[in-house]
Amino acid sequence: MEYQLDHVSVVRKGKTMRFKASCVTGPPARSIGARAINGLGLIATMVIFWYSPPLRAMEETLVVTIDQARVVNVPTGTEALIVGNAAIADLTLLKQGATMIITGKGFGETNFIALDAAGNPLAQSLIRVVGGRNALLVQRGLGRQSYACAPQCLPTVKLGDDDKYFVDVAKQVKDHNAQATGLQ
Repeated sequence: MEYQLDHVSVVRKGKTMRFKASCVTGPPARSIGARAINGLGLIATMVIFWYSPPLRAMEETLVVTIDQARVVNVPTGTEALIVGNAAIADLTLLKQGATMIITGKGFGETNFIALDAAGNPLAQSLIRVVGGRNALLVQRGLGRQSYACAPQCLPTVKLGDDDKYFVDVAKQVKDHNAQATGLQ
């Protein structure tokens, strides 16, 4: 018996997916039946992919700006949230159980899974944390300094800044906040 590989391309939301199906070649009568069964298997695979909520949810990438929060709806009945890398994003499930807050903590990608009370997965998705648009980065040799420009450029601290600059600016922010709240 020989195996032949058939390729089917499906374009969905601008993404091209290629499915592969093998079919058995042999006597003509058997070959038609085998191809029909393999064709049905390919269609079943595509239908499962197309209509499966967890797989569809993984297609969606939630983009969050670092040091900012975003409100996201989750399926009703969500009791717990699991994040792949807590250094990249923080998740908070609100009391209603149908909304969560994602806060970008570090650059990169991670994922989250929403679970019901029995521990069954209800949804899952990728989270991508990116830098802000109103930022100015000044590179001096190996040292980097960050500035937030909205509309004037003022010092701020970001991951990847020079250690001394980071500590100096963070101390100024901490002192300012303590003075403003009367805790100094």
